[in-house]
Amino acid sequence: MVDAVADGRRRVTIADIAARAGVSKAAVSYALNGVPGVSPAVRQQILDIAAELRFRPNRIAQDLRAGTAKVIGILLDNIENPVYTEIAGAAVSAAAERGYEVFVSHLGTASDRKTEVALSHVDRNISGLILTSVTVEDIPLLASLRERGVACVQAYRGLTEVPNDWVGIDDRAAARELAAQVLAGGRRSVAILSGVRESVVARNRVAGFREALAERGIEPVNPDDVWGPLTREAGVTRARDVLDRHPGTDLLLCASDVIAVGAWDHAREAGLSVPGDLAITGFDGTGIASAGPLQLSTVNAPRRVMGECAATMLIDRIEGADGPPIRRMLPYEIVLRDSTGEGGAPAARPARAGRAAT
Repeated sequence: MVDAVADGRRRVTIADIAARAGVSKAAVSYALNGVPGVSPAVRQQILDIAAELRFRPNRIAQDLRAGTAKVIGILLDNIENPVYTEIAGAAVSAAAERGYEVFVSHLGTASDRKTEVALSHVDRNISGLILTSVTVEDIPLLASLRERGVACVQAYRGLTEVPNDWVGIDDRAAARELAAQVLAGGRRSVAILSGVRESVVARNRVAGFREALAERGIEPVNPDDVWGPLTREAGVTRARDVLDRHPGTDLLLCASDVIAVGAWDHAREAGLSVPGDLAITGFDGTGIASAGPLQLSTVNAPRRVMGECAATMLIDRIEGADGPPIRRMLPYEIVLRDSTGEGGAPAARPARAGRAAT
C-alpha cells in the first residue's frame, strides 16, 4: 500500500513521525523543539525521520497553543468588487513582512453575518482584525471587540463613533471634485447611483456629489432614489430604471466603478453612446475602470497603500503602540477618461492628499 505521508498527499504531523520512530508524540515534540526529555540518539533518529518525511511545523498551531498567535483577520465585503481584494492582497503582503499570517473572511452581501464571523476569528485567538465594510449597525460589534481587548483597524469605510484606527480617503471631497470637473462640460440632467445608505463611504460620496450639483443649481433627477446594492448587476438595472423614468438624463454619477460598469453595460444594450448621449463616472480607480475599451472617469483611491497601512497600523497596536486613535487620510487622484469626454472639463489633476489626523 502506498504511504500517503511519504508520497506527499497529506501534511506530515508529529503523530506520523512518532509512529515511524516508535516513540511518543511528546518525545517528538521534545526533539523538534530542542528541549530535554529524550536521549541524543533518539533525538537524532527523530530529526532524521522528520527530514526524510519533509516535515514542516505548523507555526500557526504552535502560536495558538502558546497563546501568542501572530495571526490577524480581515473581513471583506463582496470580493466581486476589486476594491476589497486589492486591499486584502496588500494587507496580507504587509503582514507577512512582519511575520504575521492572515485569516481572510468573505461576507458577501450577507453583512448580517459580520458579528458571527468576527467572533469566530476571536475564537481562533487572532491578535487583531481589519474591517473594510463597517456600518453604523456595527457599532455594538466594534465596542464588544474593544471590550475583549481585540485590536481593530477600519480600512476604506470608517466610523468615528468608535475609537479605532482608520485609513482611507476624503470621499466627500473627492466626489465633489470629480463631479465639479465633469459638470464643467455643461451637463445638467444628472442622476446619482450609490451603494447602500448604511455605508459611511456611500453617504460621503453622495454628499460630495450633491454639493457639486447644488453649487450649480442642479437637483439630481432621482433625489430620493440614489441608494442600492453595490454590484454590477444592480448598476445595469438601476441605470435602466432611472433612464426609463428620466430619458433626458445625460450624466450618471456612480459612487463605485462596479456600479458604473453595470450602467455602461445598460447604455450599450440601449444603444446609447458614451459619452455622446450619456456620460458616466465611477469611483475607486479599480482595474475594471480602464480595462480595454472601457475607460471610466473615476477617483483613483490608493487601495494597495490602504491595505498596507491597515496591516501596519494593526500590528503596531498589537505589539504595544499606544496613543489616541489614528485617522490616516491618504491622497486620491481625479482621473478623467473617455466615459465623460472632453466637453470642456479640466484635465486630470495630480493626486491631492487629504490631511492626516490623529
